[in-house]
Amino acid sequence: MSDDTSAMGRRAQPSRESVLATGRVQINDDPLAKIHLGRLRDRATKSLEFGQAGEVLAAHTLWMALSELRLQHESVAGFDGSPIDIARPAERIAGVVILRAGMLFSAPFRSLLPDAPLYQVGIRRNEETLAPAIYTSNLPHKSGWADRVVVLDPMVATGGSTARVIAEVRRSFEGRIDVVALVTAPLGAMTVLQADDGVQIVTAALDDRLNDSGYILPGLGDAGDRLFGT
Repeated sequence: MSDDTSAMGRRAQPSRESVLATGRVQINDDPLAKIHLGRLRDRATKSLEFGQAGEVLAAHTLWMALSELRLQHESVAGFDGSPIDIARPAERIAGVVILRAGMLFSAPFRSLLPDAPLYQVGIRRNEETLAPAIYTSNLPHKSGWADRVVVLDPMVATGGSTARVIAEVRRSFEGRIDVVALVTAPLGAMTVLQADDGVQIVTAALDDRLNDSGYILPGLGDAGDRLFGT
């Protein structure tokens, strides 16, 4: 039972079933994804191994999120000099990392989409009210900077920070937004989906609930602290 004086108070939390019923949340339940997720959940996993497992899982989940990427074909010179057709993205993808834990997605995003821009938005959360506030952002102010935006946030807990970043993106972008996460709470997922009708969520896990302090259970702790060893 939640303590009324806690950050969560009596805040109602939706069930996993109600979130999945929206049809806008996709879970990466691949066997290898589960193995790497287990390494992240294990509190004995050290910072370096946590980062390595997190990057592998982030790449795999991002790959899944972009499985419907539209393609165009170009003719280039092949190994023997003969022309061959190759595929390239037909839509401009832009990534938005939510600092600081979102930096875990930086290397995987760069590896999969080396020509795509990667922006950063810094969010600071009030630990008493859980209200998010932006302290830094380098998002473009003019429209036309992408065809699809991927918001990269390892943990979607209450969903407030993710929704706040999506609102910031919407100041200059009207297209499709995908949120890619490692672990998501039902409350966070529902908060994000209700905040923007044009958002889809792809996550490696949809967990059970949040505790009184707003942490995901079973979760994996504070991703930023574990990633940077703080």
